[in-house]
Amino acid sequence: MATSRHRDRDQPGGGGQPDGSGRRNPLVRWLTSGRNAAGSLAGIVGVTLGVTGVVPAPWWPLGVGALYAAGALAFPSRSAAAPDVEPYDDRVDVARLRAAVDARRHALIGRAPSDVIKEVDRLATTLGELFDRPDLLRRGSPEAFVIERLVDDYLPTALEAYLRLPRAFAGSHRLPDGRTPRQVLLDQLTLLEQVAREATEAASQDEADRLLAHERFLADRFGPHALDLSVPYADAPEPPAQGGTVAQGGQPC
Repeated sequence: MATSRHRDRDQPGGGGQPDGSGRRNPLVRWLTSGRNAAGSLAGIVGVTLGVTGVVPAPWWPLGVGALYAAGALAFPSRSAAAPDVEPYDDRVDVARLRAAVDARRHALIGRAPSDVIKEVDRLATTLGELFDRPDLLRRGSPEAFVIERLVDDYLPTALEAYLRLPRAFAGSHRLPDGRTPRQVLLDQLTLLEQVAREATEAASQDEADRLLAHERFLADRFGPHALDLSVPYADAPEPPAQGGTVAQGGQPC
């Protein structure tokens, strides 16, 4: 019997298996559908009403058909089901942020002096160290907020304000505090690089704490000398001698 069932499943169209086109037989697909099950249950109710005489004999077959159709139509179709919800990814889109920083760097070529470009490169390098580890930036965290504002607002505002000035004016005109606009920009870029570095350290602190916690776990699990390979295990038993038991002092009997 088991062999015949396996043989039936292996034959084309048997057991509702897909055919060569990858689709099951339409009749089998309908018989195994939820719509058919719902319609059948409603039809059973119609048969019961006819057998018990609630519905007169000439009309109860029509009632069975109507109830079957109503049950099948009332069953929600697969297309009406709620779509699959993709898992929420709380990581920041570091690819977008990296591309925005690179665009700002390229926009300075031929328009800003070398010391300004050098400071922007320093900032980009610091940000790149953080972007290389996207798991450190999570949406809603203070570090992610600061970094996104730095890339999308603080850096563009500083650079655009400087680039709107004539280059000679930006390099020679003295502001009330004695600095030139170029020096003001350089100071702002230095501050932004420091902010990016501090955000990287803060975002990395959780992982550093997790590393310390794992070290404590290993120490508790394997003993105080588990990480010091130079200290032998005091409680390790001596191996038995070949061909006999070990007497006191380690000499074989």
